[in-house]
Amino acid sequence: MSQIVRHKISKYIALSDSDWAIIQPKWEEVSFTKGEFITREGQIEDYFYIVKNGVQRLYFNKEENEVCLGFSYNHSWSGGYESFITRKPSRMAIQALSNSQLFRISHPDLQKIYANCPIMERWGRLILEELLTMRATREMEMMSFTSEERYNMLLKRSKHLLQLVPQKHIASYLGMTPETFSRLRAKS
Repeated sequence: MSQIVRHKISKYIALSDSDWAIIQPKWEEVSFTKGEFITREGQIEDYFYIVKNGVQRLYFNKEENEVCLGFSYNHSWSGGYESFITRKPSRMAIQALSNSQLFRISHPDLQKIYANCPIMERWGRLILEELLTMRATREMEMMSFTSEERYNMLLKRSKHLLQLVPQKHIASYLGMTPETFSRLRAKS
């Protein structure tokens, strides 16, 4: 466990062994079976996650439809970050699309780490900056590009998702119907 978590954090900040001694015990490994909810809409997100293995989808319900916001998978961040930070009920759900193992840290434990290990506040800021940048890029892509352009960008960035995620969820993520997605996939 400690190797993945330490490596993921160390991509952003230099951790001393004494820093790691404070951080490591606060992370725990948890498992979810395929179809199980990690977070439900309306639930306050108590954890921030690093995915050890498996695939999860982040989505919300709009009228009678599920709108996919994104996916998390091996060694990526996961969780309802908005709810985790604001301590308000989550507006999205996170569901395991496959059996999944994740590492998690609770909100109170992360706050304690920020207080006792100042370098981790820098980590928190850098993660927030990364998530905001990714969200802004996604919003621009959804508003500016055609379905085909969005599909082609997905192929360049994350082609492996086609093998891991049901087509209907990828179509929702790309803002298109499953039929349009199937047509584009057959064309490529």
